Amino acid sequence: MATVGTTAELTGLSLAQRAEIIKLARLCRVDDASLAWLGKLDAPLIRALREQATAAMFDADRKRFHNMATASRLLPIPILVLIIEKVIGPLICARVCGLVPAARAIEIAEKLKLPFLVDACIELDPRSAEALIAGFPKHLIVAIARELAKRGEYVTMGRFIDLIALDAIRPVVDAISDDAKLLHIAFFAESTERLGDIVERIPPQRLSDVVLHAATGSSELWAEALALISGIDGALQQKLATITGELPEAALNNIVRNTQAIGRWDVLLPIVARMTPALQKRVINLPVIQDNAILADIIRAVFRLADIRPVILLLAHLDPEARAKLDSVARQLGLSLPDPALLAPLIDGR
Repeated sequence: MATVGTTAELTGLSLAQRAEIIKLARLCRVDDASLAWLGKLDAPLIRALREQATAAMFDADRKRFHNMATASRLLPIPILVLIIEKVIGPLICARVCGLVPAARAIEIAEKLKLPFLVDACIELDPRSAEALIAGFPKHLIVAIARELAKRGEYVTMGRFIDLIALDAIRPVVDAISDDAKLLHIAFFAESTERLGDIVERIPPQRLSDVVLHAATGSSELWAEALALISGIDGALQQKLATITGELPEAALNNIVRNTQAIGRWDVLLPIVARMTPALQKRVINLPVIQDNAILADIIRAVFRLADIRPVILLLAHLDPEARAKLDSVARQLGLSLPDPALLAPLIDGR
């Protein structure tokens, strides 16, 4: 199972960098740590490298596979299924199926044993299987998704999120009862736009359960939740931010400790800024935050943000004693936090 934060060498990288390195390592069948040096590159560059590696690996013998796909049309499907399972195997099957007309490939897939079909899906090139995956019957998608989740094949599932039909998302979510597994899948999603589509189709209570599960779990799981929340835009991000801000104080305390552990205040602070003023006040005045080391890391994170204005406005909700302590820590760092009252007109006018 590949999850963020499982490799010490990836500590300190952005969530996007971690996800891309883990996906590339999976493609190359190597350990995550062996590619940790790629953390010197931005996530889009690592993704471009992965896409080039995918093309090189899957296109190497394309002519031979195309000939096999052409020849397969001459055989009756029952005989072809027998040959596929007993002789060809899942790897070659995956290379060929994207070159077979989608309707025939689906007809074949429905007659393959589920474990074999899942093995083939793991080896499938998403670029050549778009029509195939989009046309898969819903019951087959759900069965494959359930088995992939059972095996911990979250990278594979993340690759295919963009391709499955939107009306299949809700049944897939319902079929995966483990909230942590949903977070693992979301972390490896290729498209943030489709990630929003998924969140929109998760029932409200299940969505709350997923956030609570992440908030009370390990730092690795919380990192994946941060990737999910920060990866969607607009009203959906605000919705998840609100769910987070309404969690019990014990869960919020765990979020603070986990965010400190993974060094991702630069991701959490803009999410807190999307909460209602009442929830902002509740979160930033948590006693657990009033630790000098935590406050110092929060201040450093603020000055790393591309746009610090929304986060600075959080200071207006600090209790006087907490604000005084924050300013004291900032002075020790040789920094000065702006007055939120001076920034408010700029925020309103942007």
